[in-house]
Amino acid sequence: MNIGIIGTGLIVTSVLQATQSIEGIVWNAVYSRTYENGEKIAKQFGIFKIYTDFDSFLSDGEIDTVYIASPNSLHYTQAKAALNHGKHVIAEKPFTSTLKQATELQQLAKEKHLFLFEAITTRYLPNYYYIREQLPKLGRLRIVQCCFSQYSSRYDALLRGEAPNIFHPAFSGGAWEDINLYNIQFVIGLFGSPIFGKYYPNKHENGIDTSGIAILQYTDFICVCQGAKDTVGVNCVQIQGENGFLYVTGESNECREVRIHLRNGYETSYTAQNQPRWFYEFCAMRDSIISKNYTECWKQLDATIQVVACMEAMRKDAGIYFPDDLPN
Repeated sequence: MNIGIIGTGLIVTSVLQATQSIEGIVWNAVYSRTYENGEKIAKQFGIFKIYTDFDSFLSDGEIDTVYIASPNSLHYTQAKAALNHGKHVIAEKPFTSTLKQATELQQLAKEKHLFLFEAITTRYLPNYYYIREQLPKLGRLRIVQCCFSQYSSRYDALLRGEAPNIFHPAFSGGAWEDINLYNIQFVIGLFGSPIFGKYYPNKHENGIDTSGIAILQYTDFICVCQGAKDTVGVNCVQIQGENGFLYVTGESNECREVRIHLRNGYETSYTAQNQPRWFYEFCAMRDSIISKNYTECWKQLDATIQVVACMEAMRKDAGIYFPDDLPN
């Protein structure tokens, strides 16, 4: 895989640090609106090509895969352009702002026989696989709780009257799309789409949510998902069943350690992760592309579509709208 990067934010630095040792992945080029930002990343990680012209970047024949880490609202248009240039695409979360955009990209990737992934770390973590395998031990499920709070360094700027992208409706920002998305991904990845969902946000005066709680109703149990960028808190997941409970330390996108406590006295803890979370994600996507495993790609893409559909419906029901919600 020869990957070209779109974006120069903190997530790019984290991903590059975590994937430097992965065999078969070469970070070939970086695209940035300003040469200075692109050069900073390129120098730090030994990337030799820097682009400030988007068409020239996509026309680079040495790039076979594009990694999109730009503001949320740009994911759809940039992914579509990359696919139309014959590139495989890895798009950071949130995949797109709307279900219409997501399904269009899914169809385009299939038509062009190209790989298209959402970069969502949870799905590929060894501990997450373990959680899925252990669920039957809990018996009939009753309550699932996911808590993820991460005070944003840009929240103070919002309070000062500034408009950082992550808290701006025009850029599809907010805590729902940035933080609670991981909780929804965690839950839907294990249990599928809910029967009913409702989001209760705390909103800033610009209409964007800075924190909130989502309720997801399933046939036998309820999920409570709390996500915040305006507070700090204990980050964890707890799955309660009739036979006991499963407790996950850390954020829902990390799953650092899994502990099981059953009513019959059985207790155990488990962790199989000794690499940064992005390592597992990019290894899996690399393997799918190299082995031409489109079946796995379409499976993961179907899961992404489920999440986008749920997220959009609950967001709109909560009165949060983005420019991409408007008809063209």
